[in-house]
Amino acid sequence: MRLSEITLPIKDDLDAFEKQFKSLLKSDVFLIDKVIGYFIARKGKRLRPIMSLLVSRLNGKTPSIKRYSAAAIVELMHTASLMHDDVVDDSYKRRGFPSINSIWKNKVSVLTGDYMFSKVLVAMFDIRDFHAYDIVSTTAQRMSQGELLQLERSHDYWMEEEIYYRLIGDKTASLISAACQLGAVVSQSSEDEIQAMARFGENVGLAFQIRDDLLDLLGVEKVTGKPIGNDLRENKITLPLLHALKQAEKRDAKRIIKMMKKGLRNNNISTVVDFIKENGGVDYATSRANAMQRDALRELERYSDSRYKQVLTRLVEFITTREH
Repeated sequence: MRLSEITLPIKDDLDAFEKQFKSLLKSDVFLIDKVIGYFIARKGKRLRPIMSLLVSRLNGKTPSIKRYSAAAIVELMHTASLMHDDVVDDSYKRRGFPSINSIWKNKVSVLTGDYMFSKVLVAMFDIRDFHAYDIVSTTAQRMSQGELLQLERSHDYWMEEEIYYRLIGDKTASLISAACQLGAVVSQSSEDEIQAMARFGENVGLAFQIRDDLLDLLGVEKVTGKPIGNDLRENKITLPLLHALKQAEKRDAKRIIKMMKKGLRNNNISTVVDFIKENGGVDYATSRANAMQRDALRELERYSDSRYKQVLTRLVEFITTREH
C-alpha cells in the first residue's frame, strides 16, 4: 500500500500543513526563495509531520494553528539537517536529484539550512509552550551530537551495538520522537501520554533507520533512488554489517574490513553484501527492527480505537517494511 493511501484520513490536515510550511519559508531574498523552491519541489515522504499530525488528532482536539506549526517545526528541522548533511557527507545527490551544495555550493547550502533553523524559532511562537521549547532544544542537541558521533566513530568496525543505537537514536530517532511529543503537547495531553509518545517515536525512528540499513543491501535502485551498497561505499557503519563482522571468523571479518578501507568498487560490493547475508546480518537487523516495531505499537494500546489510531498503526507498519 502507498503512503498516500494510508494518510488519506488526514489529507485536509496535510494540505493545510503544506500551506503553512511554504508560508513560513517565504523570504524577500530571491536566492533563498529559489533554493528552497528547488528543494521542496522534490519533497520527501513527510513522515515526521504526518506523525505529529496523527498524534495530535489521537490525543484530542487541538487548535489548528498549533497542530500545523508543530508539524512544520519538525519538517523544518529535518530539511535543514539534510542540507547540512549533504555538505558534511560531500553528497551530490538528494532523492535522485542534484543536491543544493552541488548546484549552489556549500556556503549557500549551509546558510539556507541555517535560515530554515531560524524559522523553527518563528514557528515556536504559535505554540507558546515551554515543554515544546524543551523538546525542540533537546532534539537539536541530540541531532548535532549524533552527527559528531558518526564522524568520530566512522571507521570503527568493531563498534559496540549500544553505541550504534545511540548514534542512530540521536541522528534519526530523536526527530521522529520529537514529532510525536509535539503532537501530544499541542493537544494538551498528560505527561504520561507525552512520555509514551516519546518512547513510541524513538522506537519507530530506530526501526526506520535499521530498515534504511537493510534497504542499502536489499533495495532496488530504481525504487530507493540510491545505488545498492551506497552506505558500504561510504564506509558507513550499519547494523547488518556490525553483526556480521562480530559473527564471522576473525580472518574473514578482517578481510572484509581491509576491502572496505581500500574503497569498495562495484565489482566487490556484492562480495561484502554476500558476507553480511551469510553471517546473519540481514536476519538479525530484521529481527531487531521488528522488535522495535512491536515496542512502538505497544505504546498505542492505551488509546481507544479510532481512525487516527488505525492510520498510525498502519503507518508504523509501512515505515518498518517500506521498499524505499
